[in-house]
Amino acid sequence: MRSLAVVVIASVIWTITDAEEVKSCCTNVSAAEVIDPIISFRMQRESLPCVRAVM
Repeated sequence: MRSLAVVVIASVIWTITDAEEVKSCCTNVSAAEVIDPIISFRMQRESLPCVRAVM
């Protein structure tokens, strides 16, 4: 019975973890000077949690 409870708890945690969506965007920006040469850039529009940025 104890092992069944462990399996149920583990499956709930696994389900919650899988439900989290991973965002691949900038969530904060800086005004640091760019030293390396710029080869290309990409504009990112604001769509929370992503912020408006030039990458």
